[in-house]
Amino acid sequence: MELNGTGSLQDLFNFIDNFQKVVLRITSTFSFYLYALSSYTLLWLFSKRKKHFWAIVLILFCIPIVILFRYLLEEMISPAVFGFHNYRIGIRLSDYIQDNKYFSLPNTAFGVVFYLIQSNQFALMEKKELLIQNRIAELEYLKSQINPHFLFNNLSSIYSLVYHKSDKALTAIEQLSSLLRYMLYEKNQLVSLEEEWNYILNFIELQKIRYSNNIAILIEDRRSNEHFKIAPLILIPLIENAFKHGQFTNIALPIKIFIETKDQNLTFTVSNEKGKSFNTAEPGIGVSNLRRRLELLYPDSFQLEIVNTASNYTTTLKICSNGYTNH
Repeated sequence: MELNGTGSLQDLFNFIDNFQKVVLRITSTFSFYLYALSSYTLLWLFSKRKKHFWAIVLILFCIPIVILFRYLLEEMISPAVFGFHNYRIGIRLSDYIQDNKYFSLPNTAFGVVFYLIQSNQFALMEKKELLIQNRIAELEYLKSQINPHFLFNNLSSIYSLVYHKSDKALTAIEQLSSLLRYMLYEKNQLVSLEEEWNYILNFIELQKIRYSNNIAILIEDRRSNEHFKIAPLILIPLIENAFKHGQFTNIALPIKIFIETKDQNLTFTVSNEKGKSFNTAEPGIGVSNLRRRLELLYPDSFQLEIVNTASNYTTTLKICSNGYTNH
């Protein structure tokens, strides 16, 4: 480069001027970043200990520290290394602090606002996660209630078969074992309707063994969607309820089970004559348990209708599989 040329000197002056601007831009940006970073970090550290007051005190204390740090970079280190200042030469420290406080406030506020936004997002995420965990725990509890309810209704009769050395005892134990295997080890969130329906049929076969085939039951199967998915053990409470509280030996008034699928919609109806043990509008824990599980698994996508007459009890469950949610 020839320094005696007008163009070359101008290029040199432009280079020096641009270099100064770049250096000062870096030091200023770094200082402004420290305002936001210090306020964010202090709030993050002290908010965990629920000491917001001390966080604010330290943030205010950090503002002059960052100003002094910028003064060190731009008015002491930069002149010593590069030969230029950001402010006028000889500026008093008090004037420097007075001028910089206007830069410090918005950048410090930015760090505070960023922390509040992020903290709120984290709080919402934690709340959502807690709700999901609570719902999962409640669903597991509700599902676990099915087992003792089911066992209580069947073990005593199987014990009687074994005690009397009935030929049906082994078959009854095998049926019960198959049902329990499905109840205990079916961990999928959804199963095929075919699996659930086979479980219901096995349950009915066990009841036939239990009551020496003295059961009047009429099944109407209109399933057309072989790919229909459903939450496991969602239909059986209605069947259990009919056997527990219904009169099922009258051929003229049998237990009636109706199942139908159309596209993504399922209709399941169980109707039975009332037995002597029926003395409430919704007997047992089965129906109330079922309703709560439906509210959690199919919110706004199910209908559970109960028709309770003087002699008959009918429950109709309608489910839209598209409305299933596991959280």
